[in-house]
Amino acid sequence: MSASHNTPDDWGSANERQNFQPRTLHITKENKSVYLTVVWMLGSTVLISLLGIIGLSFLGHDVPQALIALGSVAVGALGSLFTHSK
Repeated sequence: MSASHNTPDDWGSANERQNFQPRTLHITKENKSVYLTVVWMLGSTVLISLLGIIGLSFLGHDVPQALIALGSVAVGALGSLFTHSK
């Protein structure tokens, strides 16, 4: 790889002054059932992981890091869905 590939001109075609706005989520009748299914599945994942963490800690077992990570990712995904919807 040569040094010519690392110039700012090769980094893309976006204009410096172009403003990037996040896309909003448009819920229509067609995708409402998919959206609700995703919200229910993520919510149940959060609840199951929370109950698993509490149950394992009461029983004196070590809580797997994967269970904590799964619950954290589900909470983040739910937060992302709720903040971008109108």
